[in-house]
Amino acid sequence: MNAGAFVKTLVAYVLSVAATYVLSVGFYTQQVIAKMAAVGAEYTAQQQIDTFLKNLTGLWILGAMTAIALLIGFVAAFLVKHFLKPLAPIAYPAAGAAAMLVMLVLIEQQLGGGAGIVGGARDATGLALQALAGLIGGAVFAFMRPR
Repeated sequence: MNAGAFVKTLVAYVLSVAATYVLSVGFYTQQVIAKMAAVGAEYTAQQQIDTFLKNLTGLWILGAMTAIALLIGFVAAFLVKHFLKPLAPIAYPAAGAAAMLVMLVLIEQQLGGGAGIVGGARDATGLALQALAGLIGGAVFAFMRPR
């Protein structure tokens, strides 16, 4: 791989991580707010925005784990897509979605003990939204990377 292709791949990866993280935090925030609203809490639009922004900066460790998970997922997709050629067009989006789900399961197994440690991913909807964030991040990588 030449230097130009490496830089383009790195930029694609960084944009993918950023997209996945912003969407993940957005989905996480809205899931938690929705669950709070279900028990009577009220949030103004400004409070929702403020909560998202605080989560965006405060959940940086989740961002770091997302970066690692996507890196592992994209390397696996790169290797697998050569053997499963018909699936090559969806390799990176599928890897992004899988990476998010595996990361959340591992976090839960190591830290949660069944308590649903990641509040915005405690149910099927929350997990699906986190996978969607990874899928979109994977699509960003697939679109932006050099061919």
